[in-house]
Amino acid sequence: MKMPAQGQPAQQAGAMMTDAVVQKIDPAKGLVVLKHGDIPNLAMPAMTMGFDVADRKMLDALKPGDKVRFHVEVVKGKPTVTQLETAR
Repeated sequence: MKMPAQGQPAQQAGAMMTDAVVQKIDPAKGLVVLKHGDIPNLAMPAMTMGFDVADRKMLDALKPGDKVRFHVEVVKGKPTVTQLETAR
């Protein structure tokens, strides 16, 4: 049986974290709007856009203006935040 390689990207994600500033949070929709830098793993330039989150609990401690670092993967065809941490 072929297993998806899910563990590896998460372990390497530290090198692929992107800086961002939270613009808006919509916990009901599981959505966060981020003004972010380049996202190399998606070949996405810096911009402001909304992302789904893999776990809505990621949004609990956030507020607009927070500086964060995040990792995004394409999940079910949509860019989705899979890791999120406050920036220091």
